[in-house]
Amino acid sequence: MDFFDINLSGEPGMAIIALVAFGGGLVRGFTGFGGPAFILAILTLFFTPYSVVAKILVVDFIASVYLFKAVYQQIDWRATASMVIPTLIFMPLGHWLLIELDPLWMKRMMALIISAVCVMMLIGFRYKHPMTTAWLVFVGSIAGAIFGGTYIALVAVVFILLGPYDKHAGRTLIISWSFFTVLGFALISALSGTTGADDVITAAPGAATYLLGTWIGSHGFRKSSEKLFRRAAIATLLVLSIINLVS
Repeated sequence: MDFFDINLSGEPGMAIIALVAFGGGLVRGFTGFGGPAFILAILTLFFTPYSVVAKILVVDFIASVYLFKAVYQQIDWRATASMVIPTLIFMPLGHWLLIELDPLWMKRMMALIISAVCVMMLIGFRYKHPMTTAWLVFVGSIAGAIFGGTYIALVAVVFILLGPYDKHAGRTLIISWSFFTVLGFALISALSGTTGADDVITAAPGAATYLLGTWIGSHGFRKSSEKLFRRAAIATLLVLSIINLVS
């Protein structure tokens, strides 16, 4: 079965896929993260994960470029590099863990941890100072290993949202880190043959609606308050972690 070639019941199948991609784009544009996880959580109920991930990678890469360009001038390059470099180094370890360990067990353990952290954020817990370079390297390393093995990027997001960053600084760091992470993952996928030209072509319909959703979501972010942004981000994390826990 293939992602965009599957017909759930005639033409509505494509409409459903496009609608799911649009919803994922809204989430990605507003919070800066969560779009791929949103799509994966829904479409893997109908399709095999293998048939979905390569196309989602193409879809999200286009949106990543758009979001990265929008926040480029606000990027803290030192903080971004401190997270990105260890993430890229430890991503191959994640692939090894994926082979050696049960990926379902890994996914559910991370869902439990993220759910617990969401509860901490809901009750108002936040550390007072921005992460030091050492902490950024540590978080990037852990996030890289987990992302490489599960395609879950929420670990880095959790640490950023627990910090004292305002909505602009936090979202910008999330977007800049995820851009280079997705770029690295795309390069690995292309070189390994996991993602090819056919995936790019078949992902086009979903890419269009996803990008539209990302554009609308990013405009909604600009008009949102600090409180609304944090609540939306925490709610997104909590919902995604619960879905990953039970799916």
